[in-house]
Amino acid sequence: MPARLDALLINPPWLTKDGNIWHGVRSTSPPLGLLYVAAYAESHGVGVEVLDVDAEAFTMADIEARIADRRPRFVGITAVTAQITSARQIARTVKDVSPDSKVVIGGIHATAMPDDVMRDANVDYVIRGEGEQPFHALVSGQPAASIAGLTWRGRNPLQPVEHNREAPPIEDLDSIPSPAYHLIKFERYHPAVGSYRRLPSINMTMTRGCPGKCTFCNSAETALRTRSAESVVDEIQRLQATYGIREVNFYDDTFTIYKQNVARFCDLIVERKIDLTWSCFARTDCVSPKLLAKMKKAGCHQILFGLESADPAILETIRKPIDLDLTRKAVKMCQQAGIAVRAAFMFGNPGETIESMRRTIDFAKSLDPDIAIFNVTTPYPGTQMFNWAYENGYLRTLDWRDYDLANAVLDLPTVSREDINQMYKIAHREFYFRPSYLIKRLFKMTSLEDVRMNWRALRSIMFVRATAPPKAAVRTGGLPGVADPLGGAPVAAGTC
Repeated sequence: MPARLDALLINPPWLTKDGNIWHGVRSTSPPLGLLYVAAYAESHGVGVEVLDVDAEAFTMADIEARIADRRPRFVGITAVTAQITSARQIARTVKDVSPDSKVVIGGIHATAMPDDVMRDANVDYVIRGEGEQPFHALVSGQPAASIAGLTWRGRNPLQPVEHNREAPPIEDLDSIPSPAYHLIKFERYHPAVGSYRRLPSINMTMTRGCPGKCTFCNSAETALRTRSAESVVDEIQRLQATYGIREVNFYDDTFTIYKQNVARFCDLIVERKIDLTWSCFARTDCVSPKLLAKMKKAGCHQILFGLESADPAILETIRKPIDLDLTRKAVKMCQQAGIAVRAAFMFGNPGETIESMRRTIDFAKSLDPDIAIFNVTTPYPGTQMFNWAYENGYLRTLDWRDYDLANAVLDLPTVSREDINQMYKIAHREFYFRPSYLIKRLFKMTSLEDVRMNWRALRSIMFVRATAPPKAAVRTGGLPGVADPLGGAPVAAGTC
């Protein structure tokens, strides 16, 4: 029998509903946060394995077999909101197969709603915030009461769940080991349609945190830190030597926030003659012609801008007051620099109307980005928007499977859920079935894989299944228990 494993880290599957247009277009990315946690633990002598249930489509029987074989002392499960339901199911399976294994849940959802997650008797600990240091401390035997960022079960019956002080953010990002990519199978991952130029590709980050104040974002007003350009370029060269990586997708909230560091990164790519293509996320007020020229020369082929809405009043409400003329200029600058643009929009913001959604669709078509991403506004736990909706009774449901960016979970007084979901579909069809767009897209396809993936995407738009019938609205002021969709006792709504 193999020796008992110190820690098994699990990335659970995403659960979405049928109304999601991209339901049938599969894309997967390595679980970057989980791989950072694994690398930090490994660097301190902890034995770690990673089980990516989402990418490898493991069955529950596969998970049971791995748990039974490795008998991990700790099982760490990461979860955003759309994963928390399956994370709970996995936690239950862990306890059924290996009752003495300790279950730890981390990630954005657990950070926002630790009390709610801890109401599940199968969960022993929650890690709030960055997980590298707290998880290592826990696995290494440090007393739970002393670990910053940890939520745990105490012995006081009057306070069964203890919340330790917040863990300070890691200031020196260069000191963190590179993600433990050797613990996953690269062939299982494929980026989203239209987001890459070459394969194999990988996702990375240069920064953590964001100074923005967007009400819909978990990263709003979090401590902003950056790695050095040298650290990032060194890691890219190691990844190329080890895995043959040809493309990098930077997942920073705003990659270009530290313009001088980005310029240094670009200079190093050129100086070292690194054959690389890459993409990033940015704000339209954080780019300039000079910076874009450097980025293009260093291999940048695409930038994603979160534009959200074409209604200035809505942009003010969600605390992202970007001027529409500035947006037009930024998109034009990218096009002139030869950098493709992905533009992301949301329907169903506070104050939304059918007219404002129509303006957003028309604005998207006038900008003519290479890719337009239309989402339904989703107030994730931990955001200002969730708190506002919860306190004012605008949440339709706390079934987290509905929080998938494609189904309206807000009951707004200015527009119906049905109209939001309908405009979501109309936006995709109007944007992507323009003859001029189809011709442009056709000429950008360079392989049979491009043809196959683009056809699947268009087919998903054409034949999107009808959104599930509306559920009875749940008014969340003094919310009663909400049944766990996977069964079990009702889970009461937590506080944020």
